[in-house]
Amino acid sequence: MRNLLLLFIIALPAALFAQTDTTRTPRRDIVTTLREMGAAESVKSVQKYEEEKTGNRQRAVLERIRSLSQQTKILLKRGIDTVSFDQSRVDAKRSLETVKDGILVNKGSSQTQRNLEVSAAIVNELYARITDQKKALQIYAAKVTALRMQIDSVSSDPSLFVFPADSASAMKQIRRLYLAAREVNPIDSALDKAVTLVEEQQLKTDYLLFDISAVREDIDIYSGHLARQSFEKEFPYLWAHPVLSRPLSDIIRFSFAKEMILLRFYVEDHVIRLFLVFLLLMGSWYFLRSLKKQVQRQHDVTDARADNLVIVHPFATAVVLTLSIFQFLFASPPFIFSFALWLMAAISLGFIFKGFISAYWQRFWIVTTALFLLAGVDNMILQVSRPERYLMLLISLGGCGYLTALLLNKNRTELKEKKILYFIIIFLVFEVCSSFLNLMGRFNVAKSLMISGYISLTVGVVFLWVIRLINEGLVLASGVYKTPSRQLFYLNFQRVGPQAPGIFYVALTVGWLLIVARNFYHLRGYAASVNTFITAERSLGDYNYSITGLLIFIFVLFCSLMLSRLVSYFATEQDHTIAAGKRSKGFSIGSWLLVIRIFIITVGVILAFAAAGIPMDKFAIVLGALGVGVGLGLQGLVNNLVSGLIISFEKPVNVGDIIELNGKFATVKSIGFRSSVVKSSEGANLIIPNGDLLSQQLTNWTMGHNLRRSHLTVGVAYETDIDRARGLLQDILKKDERILTSPAPAVFFTAFGDSSIEIELIYWNRDINESLIVKSDLISEIFQVFKKEQITIPFPQQEIHIKTDTSPGKEEAEGD
Repeated sequence: MRNLLLLFIIALPAALFAQTDTTRTPRRDIVTTLREMGAAESVKSVQKYEEEKTGNRQRAVLERIRSLSQQTKILLKRGIDTVSFDQSRVDAKRSLETVKDGILVNKGSSQTQRNLEVSAAIVNELYARITDQKKALQIYAAKVTALRMQIDSVSSDPSLFVFPADSASAMKQIRRLYLAAREVNPIDSALDKAVTLVEEQQLKTDYLLFDISAVREDIDIYSGHLARQSFEKEFPYLWAHPVLSRPLSDIIRFSFAKEMILLRFYVEDHVIRLFLVFLLLMGSWYFLRSLKKQVQRQHDVTDARADNLVIVHPFATAVVLTLSIFQFLFASPPFIFSFALWLMAAISLGFIFKGFISAYWQRFWIVTTALFLLAGVDNMILQVSRPERYLMLLISLGGCGYLTALLLNKNRTELKEKKILYFIIIFLVFEVCSSFLNLMGRFNVAKSLMISGYISLTVGVVFLWVIRLINEGLVLASGVYKTPSRQLFYLNFQRVGPQAPGIFYVALTVGWLLIVARNFYHLRGYAASVNTFITAERSLGDYNYSITGLLIFIFVLFCSLMLSRLVSYFATEQDHTIAAGKRSKGFSIGSWLLVIRIFIITVGVILAFAAAGIPMDKFAIVLGALGVGVGLGLQGLVNNLVSGLIISFEKPVNVGDIIELNGKFATVKSIGFRSSVVKSSEGANLIIPNGDLLSQQLTNWTMGHNLRRSHLTVGVAYETDIDRARGLLQDILKKDERILTSPAPAVFFTAFGDSSIEIELIYWNRDINESLIVKSDLISEIFQVFKKEQITIPFPQQEIHIKTDTSPGKEEAEGD
């Protein structure tokens, strides 16, 4: 455009000059000339614009190629750990070969439920791990393929092969393309190798998954067949000659290998939960040690609780409590894992029994634990053999004989926990049935009954003592920690009674039933049917739900409400007594309890919706409906709730405060959602809505450190030496330690009464709770001192004078 303007400026004068010179030869029209010049310059401008546009496009494409090259280098540098993948496949193949032993190889005459269960668990874990490996390979392959396609797509951009007309610019473009090619070619080769490597890894993984799936299908077929024939004869009678036999040493070898593989897999998958249980164990031990130290500082409590097990054996108690309660954190644990937890709990309970129970019953527990250990080891033998069947019979009959003799012995009166007898009876029923079925060739059911009997007895005894230890610890803590303490999360142990709550027995009974039922494999078919029923998706309009989701929703809400109630139960004071003299300076949960409870319930509602899979827009609908309800008729409820929150944050009153309401004294016991509970001086519990508590005038004596100014009026006779009387009264006030010296008590003469000079005593009580007692004691002391010093305390008197009229006129009138 600039050149065009320049030519126009140069050509215009010449054209004008040519038009004025009529003597010269006519030339072309000036407009035609200008048009030709403009067209030529327009073509040049468009050509230059296209070249610049192409150059910008080329530079952007080359920059994109460099960026993709860098991403590809990073991806290839990270790569995949083929060594680890190969090693994991080798381990998986080795484990798979171990799984086949006793099922597809060296089958024996029939399968055993324990072998199929352990093998199925291992195969499922192998399948999950190799599937994860396959997914990782697929993700890596997808990234490599995507980068390769992007590089190929960008490299084939047509703009790269358009060269400018200028030779210098064309050479620059060629050099840029050469550099880009040098950068892309090695990456392209590396991508080809990476794709080939990933394809090889995927092929090996697919082959391994196919083998694992085949073994899993075989195990499922055997398991289904065995479940349908649970009570049929599987092996010859115990006294008959076996059809097939295998050395017990070989069976123990592959059984041990399978159990250890499964244990390793389970521990690797639950490292975080195991660490959590370890932290809980250490925390329980720390708490019991702290409790023991507190008891040792209080000799009266030590003398009363000298035989309390939780402080005699704090670590063993922590092991028993933690492993017994928190074993339910582990879903579907293998037998070897659960058996290890139960055995540790049983051994720790044996240490607790030492020196506490009689030698006879201590020997019972040692024998029971030894038999339980033997039964557990036998249960981990996964294939049947004649020696093992004899061992099973010996374990069952030996336990039956010993416990039968124990029941017939008179020493059962020495039992600390009488409920143990119920578990002994259940044990005898299981073991008798196991022995009979073992003799008759029903091996799988016999083995389930054998191990279930020992588990029911051992775990039942442990659970009974868990309840006892928990309650003993709480009762002991209630004697040590009189008031809520920061160290104990503000729990008020005084709310705990001497008897264990019935909910403890219900919860642990349910846990005991679940643990025992795990050993009956034929029940799992029914459990699967129930699981299918409750997990099936159902529709209600546009909303899809399942029974499981509803149960989870209800369960989470119930847990949040129970936790809120539990916090309220332990954190509030039942009979709060303020220490004499001043308000407690330490932090008290007090009115913050309401905020904590609201927080717990709110989080519980949100988690319930999330866990049940209910969309949050449904929750918004509920809030909207609640808002309409508030607008229509819940103003009073909301007013009380908001007033409770204001009380919680501003704290005009707190739990334990002494208030004066309508002229009467009361102590705040709790601040709830809608109302608060105060205890009057007469002992009655008053329920006051939070709105009324906040709106009406009340006096909070505790905010003034429980101090109260009192007045006492006494009168002395007019003939009394009033200066001496005042001195005596001042001495009486100074000697009483319950009266503050600052502000100092004062004695004033207030008035001349009808029969006495009135004296007013003004003093401050250290504690408002003692005001009536102090006043009573002062009256008694003043009376005694004045009597001794012969100072008269007058009382109102009136003299009546009767005057008789004796005039003569009146007497004569009366005579007439």
